[in-house]
Amino acid sequence: MKQVSAPGGFVLAVLIACLVCSIRVARGADDKPQPLRVDIEKLSLFKNGLGFVVSSAELPKDAQAVRIGQLPIPSFGTFWVGYPKEVRLRSLVTSMEEVQKQVPVQSIGELLQMNVGRRVLVHTSDRDIDGIILAGAAPAEMREPADPYVMSPRQSRDPSERYLAPARSGNILLIKTDKGIVALNPGSVVHAEFADGEPITTTQFKQRWPSITMMLEKPAGGEKISLSYLARGVTWVPSYLIDLSDPKTARFSAHAIVINELTDLNNVKLQLVTGFPNVKFGEILSPVAKSQTLADFLQALTGPGGRQDAGNYRMTQQSVQVNAGVAYGRDESALVPGYTAPTEGEAAEDLYFYPVKSLSLKKDETAWIPLFTAEMPYKHIYTWRIGDFVDPDDHYRAERESQDRKAGEEIWHSCRLVSTLDMPLTTAATEFVTNGEFTGQDVCSYTPPKAETTIRINKALNLVAEQAEIEVERKRDVSVIRGYRYDLVKVRGELKIRNKLARPASVEITKELSGEVIESVPKATDIKTAKGLQKVNPKHVLTWLIDLKPEEEQRLSYQYQVYIRE
Repeated sequence: MKQVSAPGGFVLAVLIACLVCSIRVARGADDKPQPLRVDIEKLSLFKNGLGFVVSSAELPKDAQAVRIGQLPIPSFGTFWVGYPKEVRLRSLVTSMEEVQKQVPVQSIGELLQMNVGRRVLVHTSDRDIDGIILAGAAPAEMREPADPYVMSPRQSRDPSERYLAPARSGNILLIKTDKGIVALNPGSVVHAEFADGEPITTTQFKQRWPSITMMLEKPAGGEKISLSYLARGVTWVPSYLIDLSDPKTARFSAHAIVINELTDLNNVKLQLVTGFPNVKFGEILSPVAKSQTLADFLQALTGPGGRQDAGNYRMTQQSVQVNAGVAYGRDESALVPGYTAPTEGEAAEDLYFYPVKSLSLKKDETAWIPLFTAEMPYKHIYTWRIGDFVDPDDHYRAERESQDRKAGEEIWHSCRLVSTLDMPLTTAATEFVTNGEFTGQDVCSYTPPKAETTIRINKALNLVAEQAEIEVERKRDVSVIRGYRYDLVKVRGELKIRNKLARPASVEITKELSGEVIESVPKATDIKTAKGLQKVNPKHVLTWLIDLKPEEEQRLSYQYQVYIRE
């Protein structure tokens, strides 16, 4: 029996050994995941510092554990992995891995401590010391401050602290001389000479950084996966230039500035996005980045970061790309770019996406990108806007502050142009030039395709305006509304404007008022606005469009009655 059982036991032992070895090999493969090269292919930029990143990677051969490493920090709820059905994804795990960094030494004291055992001639303010460097106090641990936009250790996320912190040397330096051992403060060393060759000038330190590892059920070499997410640290800003050298046709040019503090971009397909995206958790870091504690994440969900601030997300409209075009002639403005046609963009839901050719931009670089030029019909117009003298609480502010009164008499020289584009104009800083000279700057507001917009150029100091309102009649306690007593007041307004320009001027005058309009002389266009739907008094906007010859003066008037709260 013993002779029969021995071979069987031997076979069983061999099988168990093989099984254990295979398990160890599998575990060893999992313990050492193969690196995965992840390339950003597409980047859609919003104007609030958010970018939608789409990356791709090809899975390595015979790998069940794949190291993705550090990525830009995704916004909460936006990190997704896309893969074909042939890929059996088990999980993605973010863990802290030890990384060894090598950086230049930051001080003479640190340099000396990095060259223990070397002969050195040290110069202080009062003496020279020749000897062998002994081991002094070890340098303090170096730490690399957190990058605010890329996965990094849980530290302060101040964007100003993105670079290596200076290494701190120890407080004691020991040098062995012929007369004994000398102890120095490293900070007292002014100069040091190494007589036996080049000193070590770099130092190494270890730090734990978050890293993502992908675990597969089985290898899927050659298959492609995608990673998509919203991340902060990259944005675009549009600007316009309008040349008014021609009296009827404006030369409209646009460019974009791309600011990249996120990561290196290499031949990335870029899209400039306009609109008002609803990004509820744009300010909250995804836990997959492991860049904050659980307590910080839960607090962020219920704190201000979890609530969208419309002011922070006020992004508007469009932008496009350049095609080869025809340059201006010699007699045309050298300040304005040559003409190019705008590239057709795409709409998705309520957002607009406009393509730019592949962009390569390193981290912490800024790119100025020409977009398009176009011709647009325009005219000069002078705008005088007068506000409502009735406040939201239905009180009449007869004695307005002098600054408000002065503002109500300002006339602006403006450009009213009609967009010839099949795309909207985004809100952007707008510069005006005429015959090669800078003439003004303001903001172009969002303008739909083929629509009209008015942009201020500068104040029209040679159009003199005066305005006044007087109370004509008052009936007291005519009504009680929501517990408040109201008087019914009749008001008369008078406007006077004089043209001191050497040329004719078209002036558009708008007056906002509360109440019911009785008359206007000359007859004004009267538009009742929605502002007064929930108010005691309806809201009106009166508009006059008049032409003034040089030195001509015109007077206008209007009357209305309004309920005024006592």
